[in-house]
Amino acid sequence: MSDRNQQGDNDRLSDIERRIKAMQGEQDEKAQVSKSALPAGVGAIMGRVATEMVAGVMVGAFLGWLLDNWLGTSPLFLVLMFFLGAMAGMLNVWRVFTGRGLAAGYFDEHRDSSTKE
Repeated sequence: MSDRNQQGDNDRLSDIERRIKAMQGEQDEKAQVSKSALPAGVGAIMGRVATEMVAGVMVGAFLGWLLDNWLGTSPLFLVLMFFLGAMAGMLNVWRVFTGRGLAAGYFDEHRDSSTKE
């Protein structure tokens, strides 16, 4: 009788272990961060794109205005920094959509194929 109970316990234990491994596998799949780390909703993506563009232009224009006031050059730095801010905003949007994040320099596709893991 004890052999039957022990066999039943072993079956239950193996069933529990199998279910735990299945749950861990599901959680690991959910926990993996995508390469681009984009927000889940389209509204969140569009909000981030708009914020990146507006922030780049506003910061650039403000810094240009400060430089113009400090150096006494009326529209020169305002216009220059406005366009530099717009380009920075576009670069940030490109990074969002290509999955670069805050990476700078060479990316994986520029590496030699022998160094890839």
